[in-house]
Amino acid sequence: RLACAAQGDFALALYNPSSKKRADYLARACDILLESKPSDTVCGIARNIGREGCSCRVLSLGELRETAVDMFCTVLIGSAAVKTVAGQLVTPRGYRNV
Repeated sequence: RLACAAQGDFALALYNPSSKKRADYLARACDILLESKPSDTVCGIARNIGREGCSCRVLSLGELRETAVDMFCTVLIGSAAVKTVAGQLVTPRGYRNV
């Protein structure tokens, strides 16, 4: 499913992407995604969402593969249309006045 989502250029969210028993899951997911997406695809990590100590980080898919995450993280992988604006991920809507 992940390979098909990457081929379809979907923006993806991975919840609870890693734990002690699943330490390699994010790297494995990145390997699958990198078969169809460029390594400079914009990604983000949000940790402790809605809790004290919430943090966010923007990075590339290539960098994400080598990044340690835990079960308090949500990982976002952008589509080709996702851009970084003022340090945040933005998906342009692309609507035109017709």
